[in-house]
Amino acid sequence: MRDKKKKGYMFLIFILLLAVTGVFYLGTESFQIKKITVIGNEIIDEKEIIKRSGISFNQNIFKLDKEIVEERIESVPYLEVVSIRPNYPDEVVITVHERKAAAIIPYLNSYFIIDKDCYIMEIVNEIEEVLYPLVQDMEVRSFVVGKKLVAEEEYQVKVLSKILESIYQLELENQVSEIIISNPDDVQLILTDGIRTRIGQAIEMDKKLIWLKSEKLKEVCKGLTGGILDLSAPSKPVFYPDES
Repeated sequence: MRDKKKKGYMFLIFILLLAVTGVFYLGTESFQIKKITVIGNEIIDEKEIIKRSGISFNQNIFKLDKEIVEERIESVPYLEVVSIRPNYPDEVVITVHERKAAAIIPYLNSYFIIDKDCYIMEIVNEIEEVLYPLVQDMEVRSFVVGKKLVAEEEYQVKVLSKILESIYQLELENQVSEIIISNPDDVQLILTDGIRTRIGQAIEMDKKLIWLKSEKLKEVCKGLTGGILDLSAPSKPVFYPDES
């Protein structure tokens, strides 16, 4: 009986020694950060992202607070953190996505530069050259640079995001001058050639907008002024001239 107790004590002491050794080992140089790798950046320099992360070389990799690091990096409006991954024993891999400007929202005496997901990347007072589609009639409720736009009607933001996604996926950004979203169930576009285009609801967007790449449709609309090109039914576009 005593032998069994003695063996039990010995085993417990062994486990405690093992735990102490493990704690000591985790605090050694083997688990101190020696390398930080950034993936996904194209324009923003890797050194700038590492600096923004606040990660210190030689700090213990197990003490890395991913949430704080993510907040620090995303304080740059053009950056979105995809993941922060420890690569044991001494490397941290940061994967980012660089947001790209996709549209402009006029608001009071300023302009919001937003990406396809409606995150506000920048607020400017003047625009020398309009490089992106203008979003008209967006009812803004609140806004913070680096955060997603908040509208009076949340559905407006969802619809706008869907439209921008399709426009850029189909590479139509140079053909769209304005996006009129006062009624998110009946969206209209103003093309760069002046033609007003009715999209209707934000469903089957690719099927609707692909018509804008049709050479046959371009030929039909060439030289037209006034009227509406109706793409709300994706199977067949219709042009309605002005009744006047």
